Amino acid sequence: MGIPGLTTFISNHSEHYLENYALHDTYLVIDGNSLGCQLYNWYARCNCAFGGDYDKYAQCVGDFFNELFMCNVTPLVIIDGGCEDKKLKTIISRTNEKIGLASHYTPSSQHRSKFFPLLIKEVFKDVMKEKGVRYTQCVFEADNTIAAIARILNCPVLSYDSDFYIYGSLYIPFSTWGNNVVRNPTGHGYMKLCKIYYVEKLFRAYNGLNQSLLPLAAILLGNDYVKQHTFRNFFRHLKLPRTGRKKFNEQQRRIDATFNWLRRHSLNQAVIGILSRLQKRQRKHILNIIEIIINGYINASLSVLHILDVPAEHFSRTRVQDASRTYKFEGDIYNLTYIEEKSNEGNISDDDNDTDEKEITSILEEKEVISNESLVNNLPQWFIDEFKLGKFPSYFIDLIIRKLYVCPTQIENSLCVSSVVVSLKIINVIYGLLISAIEGRKTCMEYMTRDENKKIKRYQLEYNDNILGCTLPSLFNLRELPIVTRRGILNTTLGITDENCMGIPSNWTLYIATIKYWLVQQQESFKFNCHIYSLLLAMLFNIIDRKIGSYRNLNRFSHRFNKTVENIKYERKRRNYQPHYSIETTLVNAFHEVNPDDCLFAVPFFISNFEIDQKLYSQPKRFNITIVHGFAEFQNCLRHSMNLNALLGYPYEQTKVAKLFNGTLLYNLCSNFKRRDDVEVYINSILQNSPSLLHLFNILLLKIRPLFYTALEKEASKCKKQKTKRCEKKESPTQEDHETEAIKACESTSQETFYDVNNSFSILSATQD
Repeated sequence: MGIPGLTTFISNHSEHYLENYALHDTYLVIDGNSLGCQLYNWYARCNCAFGGDYDKYAQCVGDFFNELFMCNVTPLVIIDGGCEDKKLKTIISRTNEKIGLASHYTPSSQHRSKFFPLLIKEVFKDVMKEKGVRYTQCVFEADNTIAAIARILNCPVLSYDSDFYIYGSLYIPFSTWGNNVVRNPTGHGYMKLCKIYYVEKLFRAYNGLNQSLLPLAAILLGNDYVKQHTFRNFFRHLKLPRTGRKKFNEQQRRIDATFNWLRRHSLNQAVIGILSRLQKRQRKHILNIIEIIINGYINASLSVLHILDVPAEHFSRTRVQDASRTYKFEGDIYNLTYIEEKSNEGNISDDDNDTDEKEITSILEEKEVISNESLVNNLPQWFIDEFKLGKFPSYFIDLIIRKLYVCPTQIENSLCVSSVVVSLKIINVIYGLLISAIEGRKTCMEYMTRDENKKIKRYQLEYNDNILGCTLPSLFNLRELPIVTRRGILNTTLGITDENCMGIPSNWTLYIATIKYWLVQQQESFKFNCHIYSLLLAMLFNIIDRKIGSYRNLNRFSHRFNKTVENIKYERKRRNYQPHYSIETTLVNAFHEVNPDDCLFAVPFFISNFEIDQKLYSQPKRFNITIVHGFAEFQNCLRHSMNLNALLGYPYEQTKVAKLFNGTLLYNLCSNFKRRDDVEVYINSILQNSPSLLHLFNILLLKIRPLFYTALEKEASKCKKQKTKRCEKKESPTQEDHETEAIKACESTSQETFYDVNNSFSILSATQD
């Protein structure tokens, strides 16, 4: 997770360490976790407060890879796997920080800080699959593998992690990655302009410094293994540069002094110099950390290399051999003379923030130290192979080696129970299948999430190895089971049957089944009827995108299609257009019958709801966190149902999240629907000029209504609305201006109302809200 202050140090001296670079006609090894986050931070322009505008994010990721292809660059993306021991404390601490941030997050907060949506990694992988990008997932941390493969191929790494200033590979910091794609002066193709770091430049600036010493700099300057104050005594003897320059703060001075000290020593001399300034009782522990970190930088697992499908002739044999080197200190650490330095102005501050660390520390102390590699080596080969292909989430490894799941944080209502709780039944089945591969007594798992005090807390989830009285199969023979058996496990977990799913398009099946599961977990399901209508109506936006292209700006759409819409309106009026759609049809047929012209009439309404209501910025109290919380719960259910689906070998087609879920759209629709006496009548009025879309939506309702029991009953909805009026303050409108404009835009395209005698739903379109 980087060395504090090193990125700033390099940036402040960029003229010495970075040089202009034209990227083209090469491999590029990409730190997948870093890239996925940085694209969201720098370019995606998503609204964070509503749970994820995944379509916008997917478009951003796609544009990134399209640029690389333009420049004839072959991306090789490597993703982190399970959490290593050294990272656990950092991850738990950062999760705790995110919980605090999420508890008071509003739409205006996203101007100050970004908040990653829950399913960002799933969308990132989906786009790579669609683009044909080669990617793989390491079993554990990927940084050393990324750097090693880049050295083997003699190509750059793209990341935004200061560790890559230490690894010695060519490194393009993402902060230098702009929108600069230009034609190659040779006349062949394009080039991406950015900046690149060569470690040799650092060695020239600090004469005598070499690659073997750089991992020691990472240790001394602070990382996930040790805190800086461990080396308090060591830093007392260093002469730190004066604090004359504004950019040269204490950490910057410490970096400079550390490089200066290291350049005058060999690796063994430097280790002795560090250990000599530690008490004897500390030396064994710190030496162990030093050896682990040095080997982490120089010794990399290349087991994922074949998945990237790089021809062997592109490898450097010498560099492949270098990746398997190991370091072991030779010497008697206990006979070293202890050197205690007197305090001086360069003494490192003892700012060791212990706030909220009791829970974290207790977990680390209680967790048995187990050989991660030995556990992984005992897993079924099919599981390891599919994990390396990126089919499973990284937390699967955490469940296996630690029986611990640090749940990602979402924007949600902190007055309600954590949104992950609703998906615990699915998580329990996932854990039961995973833990079956571990020999010995099976015990309960632990998960960490927000408590009622907005702090991270550890909970236990009881181990259960059966489902409806049947023992779960072993992970070893899971892939040998018939697909119908594996589908049965998923069906039982989600509370559906094969009959429920008949007739639903395959790309919608798991999504709708998850809505059903989420709804059943609610005590009063009718309270979520507006959420359900929103989820169902939002499923249409991808169909519209496929038919006419993706439009999220009304001016751009109008400029492109105004004349077309007028012509369609004129032709329909002239021909007395009256389409006939039968109610006796399948959902799949209705799906394929959607008319592109109808999509044009529906676009203005959808566009208006893809944008955030500006009043939410100036009046934060309008922000309805209860709406957001419902969708946060659903996302947790969707994430874990997708993960279980993958573990079972995809008995259902995997959900493409970016094609179905846009948080801003869902929030606006739900907020809108809560003000309607009859949501279905309102939806029919909105889609009255798009009869094929309206037909599809109503056939969808007809198909799934039995799955949702009373949640979509109008009587329940009316009772809820009356109760709300008695018990709650009247909710202020949040989208009225946008809706009025959108409805007018829809209505202006046609004054005709269509009634199809063969479609019992058609009469609803004659009813105006």
